Amino acid sequence: MSAVLEASRAQSTASSDVFVRFGPGGQLVGVLSGVAEAGPTLLLPSAGLQPRSGPFRLHALLAQKLAAIGIRTFRYDIPGVGEAPRMPSCDATQATIAAMDQLEAMHGCRTFAIGGICSAADTGWDVANVDPRVCALLLLDGVCFAGPWYHYARVLGLLRRLPSEWRRFARKLPGRLRASSDLGSDAFRTWPSHDQAREQFARFVARDIRLLCIFSGGYADRFLHPRQFGWSFGAPTRDPRVAMHYWPDCDHTYFSQAQRDRLIETIAQWMGALPWRPLP
Repeated sequence: MSAVLEASRAQSTASSDVFVRFGPGGQLVGVLSGVAEAGPTLLLPSAGLQPRSGPFRLHALLAQKLAAIGIRTFRYDIPGVGEAPRMPSCDATQATIAAMDQLEAMHGCRTFAIGGICSAADTGWDVANVDPRVCALLLLDGVCFAGPWYHYARVLGLLRRLPSEWRRFARKLPGRLRASSDLGSDAFRTWPSHDQAREQFARFVARDIRLLCIFSGGYADRFLHPRQFGWSFGAPTRDPRVAMHYWPDCDHTYFSQAQRDRLIETIAQWMGALPWRPLP
């Protein structure tokens, strides 16, 4: 096992899956899948309480799909999630940069796509702001802001209900508002302000970072209308380097096999179309 963990670049080329230790004292572990190629490597950090295999093994299944078309992935636990210990001196961003350093030094990975669902999307966003090796972002139920289109969609949804449902909704509204203040996205996710996010998004596009942004129906406390995206980030959302999908029929964690298949195929097509532009 130690020989696998300390595999050299030549060994990783011959193996489809390699365990890689990284971070302070080599305490963090991830799985590098696929053979050595010149294109970007997709980083898949764990999110929420999900281990590196992803919800319903989504990351593992995606790694298999991408390996079959010559694209490498690296799925890993951030500190305090899955098998990784809590590390007060190393957060998700620092752990990801350490993983990139190790993958570059030992396995020849030089450019990276990064992201995933929920807080994994946030990790990708944060790392892209500080590391020029990031060339693509995968944002699944990532940063967004409510605004007028969100409230329009909420009102429209309410008006479509039967009158009997309106009364029940009105009775439950105070409790729902209290619950949302405790259990909504704000309770466990730290985002930039709206103005900061718009500036950062514009910088991503100006840096030629490619973005795939998908919002699911399980993200209803944050996203209800596709025009929210343009309202949130402005003119750069219309750039051809930005792709956005709103899938209201999908769950936040892509519970059903059909949903996972749809997501994996979309990501595979996006990754396959990314330009190969290794750093000098």
